[in-house]
Amino acid sequence: MRSVFLTIALVLCSAPVLSARERINFSNDWKFCLGDPAAAETIQFSDAGWRRLNLPHDWSVEFDFSKDNAGRNAWLPGGIGWYRKSFDIPAEDHGQRFELQFDGAYRHTEVWVNGRSLGIQYDGYTSFYFDITSHIRFGKKNTIAVRVDNSDTPNCRWFSGSGIYRHVWLTKTAPIHVENWGTFITTPEITKDTATVKIVTEVKGSTDACKLETVLLNAQGDEVAKIVSAGADVVEQTALVESPRLWSVDDPYLYSMISRVKVGDKVMDEYQTPFGIRSIRFDGEKGFFLNGENMKLKGVCLHHDMGTVGAAVPLRMWERRLQYLKDLGCNAIRTAHNPMAPEFMDLCDRMGFLVMDEFVDKWEHQIRPNADPLNDPKFAEPNFSKEWKKNFEQTIRRDRNHPSVIIWSVGNENYPAGSEKQSEGLERYCNFVRSIDPTRPVVSGMERGKDKDPSEKVDDILRSTQHMDLIGMNYGEQWVKRIGHRKPGKAFVSTESYVYYNSTEYKRWDLVEKSPWFDVLENDFNTGLFLWSGTRYLGEVSKSKAWPRIHGGSSALLDMASFKSINGYFYESLWSDRPVVSVAVYDEKTPPKPFRGWGSPERRMNWNFKNGESLNLVTFTNCEFVELYLNGRRIGTQKLSDFPNRIMNWYDIDYEPGVLKVVGLRDGKAVCEHQLVTAGAPARLQLKADAKTVEPNGIVHVEVQVQDAVGNPVRHQESVLSFEVDGAEVLGLDHGVMTAELSFLEKRVRPTNEGRCLCILRAGTQPGQIELQVKAEGLEATTLIVEVKE
Repeated sequence: MRSVFLTIALVLCSAPVLSARERINFSNDWKFCLGDPAAAETIQFSDAGWRRLNLPHDWSVEFDFSKDNAGRNAWLPGGIGWYRKSFDIPAEDHGQRFELQFDGAYRHTEVWVNGRSLGIQYDGYTSFYFDITSHIRFGKKNTIAVRVDNSDTPNCRWFSGSGIYRHVWLTKTAPIHVENWGTFITTPEITKDTATVKIVTEVKGSTDACKLETVLLNAQGDEVAKIVSAGADVVEQTALVESPRLWSVDDPYLYSMISRVKVGDKVMDEYQTPFGIRSIRFDGEKGFFLNGENMKLKGVCLHHDMGTVGAAVPLRMWERRLQYLKDLGCNAIRTAHNPMAPEFMDLCDRMGFLVMDEFVDKWEHQIRPNADPLNDPKFAEPNFSKEWKKNFEQTIRRDRNHPSVIIWSVGNENYPAGSEKQSEGLERYCNFVRSIDPTRPVVSGMERGKDKDPSEKVDDILRSTQHMDLIGMNYGEQWVKRIGHRKPGKAFVSTESYVYYNSTEYKRWDLVEKSPWFDVLENDFNTGLFLWSGTRYLGEVSKSKAWPRIHGGSSALLDMASFKSINGYFYESLWSDRPVVSVAVYDEKTPPKPFRGWGSPERRMNWNFKNGESLNLVTFTNCEFVELYLNGRRIGTQKLSDFPNRIMNWYDIDYEPGVLKVVGLRDGKAVCEHQLVTAGAPARLQLKADAKTVEPNGIVHVEVQVQDAVGNPVRHQESVLSFEVDGAEVLGLDHGVMTAELSFLEKRVRPTNEGRCLCILRAGTQPGQIELQVKAEGLEATTLIVEVKE
């Protein structure tokens, strides 16, 4: 028998009882210093001269680009930075428990409270937290000090950012409380009439006098089930939900669960967990099933940065980017190659994306021949071996209730298939993940390795993937059919794929003009793919000769400003359910093939050329037929089935100014069209905001397009835009294809790209108006107003 009466006395008499936990956003009012001053962790240290700021914060993007920095980090610096924050905890809160959580800090982050070190988090992407109760001075001023060390750059193969680039939270609870990330909800049995919901809840400080009251609510807040159980350290419960509404990519319906820990009638803690009711199944012959429906993963890989704002990405910017991907037909995201911010995962739940949740890139450093020390870093975290179990477990616990998460990934391109180290690592890491969550398959983005006899290659793949729950591989689509003939009993997932070109079984760089998506469609047991990449991203510029390029993902579906690329139009035609058609012009008569498969032909969407110039065109569509018109004359009709790769080319079209139009037909009827119009000289600016009203501190995206006198977009020549704003700050200007010659620090002037530019605004703290004025030489200034409301 535990000391029930002593515990109750401590809780009920020594301190007031909480009716519910308090979770406080601790991201505002910090002080920052770039450098490594001595004794900055102490209470006595004077930070009077430090800069005041709010988190999230990425100091790397606050510098100009320099060749002295690494292209891997987008030519931006790392360094060492300190953050400090003072806060008060009332004396009457003595007896309560306090927890400090960091959603992400890059990297080697050490945290002190009142001069006492709480520990170091080495990995820069994993969320982590500390119990700081014993370090608090109740009734007095308290000081948090955080040292972030990103000085050993480059230490990542893409742009990492630097600093506390995600939110910080302070949570106050009673000593008896639900553990952080301490609920685990599964829905093992679902029928049309009922869904069985199994719940495991970890309660800290539970006593025999405790009880756990679990209430399930629908999206409208109505109670749909309630279970009350006796207290224990781990409480297992089962509930039945009548007429369940299932979570899906088309209907991302969410329930929520309230976990109330009580002693008698007093509520000691109240913990809320959103969840979805859904089933997933991976079949060795038919692929992936969501809620019993066979479907393909139309996925992309995404990094954690957002161009001009770096790694400190406001939620609204993620929402815009994900919506643009969803509009293309995308339904799945691979978090390449690390855990994303918690709010990103929430968005995937709410917006209906399926997620491959990846924990890490490299397990250990791999020696690369002829490495450039400035641009070919030790990709692996040197402390991975001492920290991986904690990091994997924390991410699983944090993300396991997200219905969007359907696959765990333990790494990326560590060793090629068939190698001893690859098999050893997969066995170790996959088994560990299954021990925590057996409800989802575990894979790794396995390196394809060198070219060899296809039969031997498939032997290697099957040898290593015996430790995975699926056959997961980067750039391995060319062996899918041969793998299927072996009847491996597991579904295949293309963890990383080219966007435009493909390989052959015998040679990686054959550059076949056929999207890997067709390998998905032609093989039932291929569940889908994750394209490299969904958007252009900062960094991964591997050689100094690449200056001034600052970005990777040259064949991405969206550019860095999240504008749709021509490859985006291509995948919209492959993935979208609605009828679509588009037309573009090849830059060269015979498009050259790039050396690497991540490229694609250069194409443009404008109709301003020389009279009589002979042009080649490309059309992307999901319609049966396409008709091509020039100034109202039908030039020709082509049938989609005549183009197995869905790349419909039109050759030797003589240019004349006017309107080039393509029309998509189904069942003989026109169902969609797209046109390019010869534009006149720049005459005016179109400003389009994604919100008419925002809350204080809210984000507004304003897309600017240069137009001619009659409103046609001017895409064939560029203008230099200047921006003036009142009532907001300019977070960044981005025209989609930035270079090191254009500093992120310049937030008043930006040239266009294809006649367009994105202005990202953050509203002020008070209600009022945002007034944005945009000018260009020779054009009348254009003003846009956005209301800022409570």
